Amino acid sequence: MVPLLAMRTACNINAYVTLLQEVIAAPEDAGAAVGFGLALAAETPAAKTDAPVILWVREASAAARTGSAYGPGLMSLGINPDGLIVVTAHTHIAALRAALEGVRCAALSAVMLETCNAVDLTASRRLKLAAEKSGVSVVLIRLTSRMIPNAAQVRWRVEASQKVDCASTSLTPFKVEVLKHPAGLIGKTCIMEWDHERRGFAEAVCLPLASLPDIGSLAA
Repeated sequence: MVPLLAMRTACNINAYVTLLQEVIAAPEDAGAAVGFGLALAAETPAAKTDAPVILWVREASAAARTGSAYGPGLMSLGINPDGLIVVTAHTHIAALRAALEGVRCAALSAVMLETCNAVDLTASRRLKLAAEKSGVSVVLIRLTSRMIPNAAQVRWRVEASQKVDCASTSLTPFKVEVLKHPAGLIGKTCIMEWDHERRGFAEAVCLPLASLPDIGSLAA
């Protein structure tokens, strides 16, 4: 198992404090993006406390694509449904305001904002500044392939990956590409798996080694 906050490279990613991450995905991969984003939120240090509370702000247009939260699926990510607050906003502005208010609340463990629209430099800076004050991590989920400059410290592109043929059936795979990273991993891709039993990320090892890029494990 490879924890999300570690990597087998000369760069120690633990030296970076990542308060704002962004996940982008094409509309057909919306479900994978939301699953990966929830896993990122569950992996934040504050979310590993005894009673974490995660705020999930969903723009109505995005929620229409990905459907409702599924309790057993949340539990497999280590997220107690009772500790998840879901807010549906009918406009992009309302979603940004709700997310910002959430980030300002230090009682929360993480805030996830799901949108089909751009989160520009001004809006993302506000989220990041609020996160620096409160310590609440932010995960932006943008259901679009279009990239725009913003204050995200790490940016991932996520696609759904076919289930690999492993002995264990508890692994959910994601194909991820690093688009922005403080350790300079831009352009690196890997198949990452969420282990439902151990509730952490691992690099897929059930595929032929020749099919995997030799980059070690990715982390944020």
